[in-house]
Amino acid sequence: MIVKSKGIVLSYMKYGDTSIIVRIFTEEGGYGSYIVNSIRSQKSKKSIGHFQPFTILDLVLYVKETRDLQRISEFKSHYPLHNIHQDLIKSSITLFLTEVVSKLLQSEQSPNPELYVFAEESIKAFDEIVKGVGNFHLQFLLKMGPFLGYAIDDIDNLFSSTDKLVPTNENHEIMDSLMKEPYGYEVKMTRESRSTMLDTILEYYQHHAHISKPKSLEVLRSILN
Repeated sequence: MIVKSKGIVLSYMKYGDTSIIVRIFTEEGGYGSYIVNSIRSQKSKKSIGHFQPFTILDLVLYVKETRDLQRISEFKSHYPLHNIHQDLIKSSITLFLTEVVSKLLQSEQSPNPELYVFAEESIKAFDEIVKGVGNFHLQFLLKMGPFLGYAIDDIDNLFSSTDKLVPTNENHEIMDSLMKEPYGYEVKMTRESRSTMLDTILEYYQHHAHISKPKSLEVLRSILN
């Protein structure tokens, strides 16, 4: 069956001598793994750069329901990103978020069009923002929760769902701003507060979605610090 869909690249790994296996969140099919044949061949007319994390693609997929690994037959850029892959901080945040999102979506392998729209619009905003870049991952994970069925719509609910202590009044206000304000809004906080917020959000998802600690977490911390 041929399926046309937009998709957000999360990661890829080499497969065989010239191919790759890509993990993509598609609008029509949800999270899945797809093989791209001969993309690493010297004769390939397409660039493997299409499969950088958070790249948004127009896809033609060859789907066979009896297979776990589907095939991408055609692809092209849907929306060119100008800054995410060139900026060190943005690229580090992107690698961290794609790892977390992959973990969260492994049990969400059915279409979730509302989540897809949220993710795509968030990526576009991230590519454009100049201010508040260092807080984007916090906002993204907070805003993503309701689309996965997790009611992170109240700060007290978020903190009481973990083993963390009740936040200080200052951190309470920071979290409230992160949840409510648009991307690019500058929420000023200390390095320690940002680290505490991230630990709390990750603990929430570890508690509810049973995801493991992201391997890229320490790399992100070192870049942001």
